[in-house]
Amino acid sequence: MTTTELVLQLSKYVIPAIVFFGSVYYFTNRWFEIQFAKNKIKAQELKKETQTNGGLKKHYFPMKVDATQRLVLFLERIAPNNMIMRLYNPALPAKAFQQQLLENIRTEFEHNLAQQIFVSSEVWKTIVKSKEEVIKIINTASTNLDGSALAGELSQNIFKITAQLNTQPTEIAIELIKLELRKELES
Repeated sequence: MTTTELVLQLSKYVIPAIVFFGSVYYFTNRWFEIQFAKNKIKAQELKKETQTNGGLKKHYFPMKVDATQRLVLFLERIAPNNMIMRLYNPALPAKAFQQQLLENIRTEFEHNLAQQIFVSSEVWKTIVKSKEEVIKIINTASTNLDGSALAGELSQNIFKITAQLNTQPTEIAIELIKLELRKELES
């Protein structure tokens, strides 16, 4: 086989391979450029949409509703009567039950801490005050119990204290949250 024949044989395979890989390279780059342009256009449209008051509200409002739901759920879960019904264990000593109730409040609060960015300062202060009032009720209910008291006695004391209140601390905060959301809906 001569050099010319060898070059011809090689070019039979090399040239189509070069053309094929060149085409793949060109079309792949072209596809990426088109996708980049599409994403850039979408980003510009989203930016324009969110710059208008309605666009921002369109994206913000669902998150606010979600946060409102979570905060109402938090308040319902820490309401003394609901918490007792959920966590009650009659064999548990009163002090251990008190600690369990307080730990539950702390955990629930920490879990929902970030939701404060979606509500007004006034609403958040009311939620914190509500939480503190519930803690105060639990601690007050445990003050007159002796060391051998069980969870049932603590529960009864909590029920007595909450029965004397005109409105539960958590109910006040829930109503304020609802009011703020209604105002947002109307505007």
